[in-house]
Amino acid sequence: MDILYLSHCVPNPPDKGEKIRAFHELKHLWKKHQVHLACFARTPAEMKDAEDLKNCCASVHAEVRPFRKALAMAGARFALGDCLNQAFFRSSTMRAQVRRLAAATKFDATIAYTLPMAQYAPPDVPLLLDLVDVDSEKWFQYARTRAPGFLYSLEARRLRRAEIECAGRAHATFLAARLEADLFRRIAPHVDSLCMENGVALDRFDPEVTPELPELRVRKFMVFVGTMDYHPNVDGARWFAREVFPEIRRRQPEAEFLIVGNKPVREVLELAKIEGVVVTGGVDDVRPYIAQARAVVAPLQLARGIQNKVLEGLALGRPVYGSTAICQTFGREIPKGLRECKTAADFIAQILPDMNSLPAPDRDIREQMMLRFRWENNLELLDSRLESLTRPLDQPRLTSLSGVKV
Repeated sequence: MDILYLSHCVPNPPDKGEKIRAFHELKHLWKKHQVHLACFARTPAEMKDAEDLKNCCASVHAEVRPFRKALAMAGARFALGDCLNQAFFRSSTMRAQVRRLAAATKFDATIAYTLPMAQYAPPDVPLLLDLVDVDSEKWFQYARTRAPGFLYSLEARRLRRAEIECAGRAHATFLAARLEADLFRRIAPHVDSLCMENGVALDRFDPEVTPELPELRVRKFMVFVGTMDYHPNVDGARWFAREVFPEIRRRQPEAEFLIVGNKPVREVLELAKIEGVVVTGGVDDVRPYIAQARAVVAPLQLARGIQNKVLEGLALGRPVYGSTAICQTFGREIPKGLRECKTAADFIAQILPDMNSLPAPDRDIREQMMLRFRWENNLELLDSRLESLTRPLDQPRLTSLSGVKV
């Protein structure tokens, strides 16, 4: 099949959440199909990462979308009634490029990776939509916890209408977590929505091949890994550093809390003022930090979608201490090794016993997670929906904004 793959990010390298899923979808697809990639880059440097995919894809088109300029333009459109998330990725250049691609190639299917890219899907080509998360729900949560709440609420309502409308045009809509899929089925009951969970690069996140950093060997530290300009990660790191870590430090004076991840914002950098808190910024390899930590934590108070940071910890055979919000993203079947901590006191009580034990991988944790979070198995759902497009009876279901089939 000739497939047009539309992505809001350059799906290479797979070093952060949004890129990981897109990269593995592409990798899975190009083994069997001719894949034409059209994507946005944040910086000129990312254009080289896109160019590197030309050896695998039939064609690659990438367009730089500078963050500040795009945000300013999107803000103006938002003031005129547009959806901010869609407006941020609106580009006449991208639209023209997709039209040229569609004119030159008879596409059998379009895969739009995330909602904003659905606006570029050719109208006469069957569409599969990977929403990943129900982003509108996250914006509703922002409206309750961040100021100005009324603006977050306004964007949440516009985003939800767009999610329902775009999913109604698609033959199938994928979500990355069971919680997200269940929610979207309630929001849009007439849409064919399916849970297609993530996987892990098991050959890389393997305790047998993970290098050791000698400087970490004798340190008693907890670690939180994540991109540190993402609000839920920032909020989670701040909460743990202020509400949990000081008591652990009081009982274990040698304890440290390492915050590991790219692009730490000012609120994160300021946490280093707390005695024992270390903000590393980006590191060459996160695996040693996970493997050698006395405790791996995921303390997000606001969590949506699949949590790659948790999967990678479990793949290395490490228990992960997660908030209730983190655990809920996995649905009713919480993976073995993910230990729920409902309160700050729970985190303290469960982590303290591990502070005096040398870290070691638990093979059972790794083996259990491999049964559920293996890319080649989970992406078979994408294969089946692509195959269904060749069947005459499988037609897209159009849905009105109210969710009523039309």
